[in-house]
Amino acid sequence: MKRVKMNCKLAREIDLIGLLKTMGYNLKRQNVKEAWFLSPFRNETIPSFKVSKKLNRWYDHGEGIGGNTIDLIIKLQNCSVKEALNFLDENSFSFQQPKYLEKDFKSDFQIFKKQNLQNKALINYLKSRGISFGIARTYCFELYYRNKGKNWFAIAFINNSGGLELRNKYFKGCIGAKDYTLQKNNTSTVNVFEGFIDFLSYLEISSNKTNSDYLICNSTALIERVLPLLKQYSNIDLYLDNDSSGSKASSTILESYSHANLKNEMYAAYKDLNEMLVENVCRR
Repeated sequence: MKRVKMNCKLAREIDLIGLLKTMGYNLKRQNVKEAWFLSPFRNETIPSFKVSKKLNRWYDHGEGIGGNTIDLIIKLQNCSVKEALNFLDENSFSFQQPKYLEKDFKSDFQIFKKQNLQNKALINYLKSRGISFGIARTYCFELYYRNKGKNWFAIAFINNSGGLELRNKYFKGCIGAKDYTLQKNNTSTVNVFEGFIDFLSYLEISSNKTNSDYLICNSTALIERVLPLLKQYSNIDLYLDNDSSGSKASSTILESYSHANLKNEMYAAYKDLNEMLVENVCRR
């Protein structure tokens, strides 16, 4: 099949969040409607660069300017529209804007509402798992959907393909593409977790939350897929589960990266990091 040359229409459809992350810019926080980055135009410590997920447009509050994907490349590369299109074409930035919750991920699912975390039942569930509201709302939101004729709601955590990991007291699953989630802080260290509850548990007990990148596999079945991502890190810390699948995943990583560090000794008496958190925080 003949490759389609990049044009303005295709360029505007490129997911800005994915583009910025691929180019190495630092996603600091996000919610249902928007994502915030440290500005790619200057050095700063407080994120002022916003991307609207619905509109797929950016706005830099520090400079008072904004636009679409093409405008961003023109600003970053100090180039013309034609040169911006060539840049996007040559670097194979062909991923399209995810249709965030605008249609069903599966025929059985009908998604009808999304919002920032506020449902008391979900907040109480997270509390029972040792996860504070402040940390949870930074990385998660709540989703309301219909499945097989019944209405449900759950905590949602986005993966790198736009799929959603869902959790509530009674349900654990995924809708959309199953994939890992990589949270970058531009460090040489990466902490690896099986699921996002363990990731949030780590943030609860960590004194410095930005001294490493975070790779959440979202399933041990994705270990082979995440292996190439680990090449960029000089320090690899594994916080995987103390069960057969977790041990197998750790062994697979160690076969490729012998310098990786097993960190499960800190919760050796528990199934996983979250179970340790629950035992030592929630049941005191």
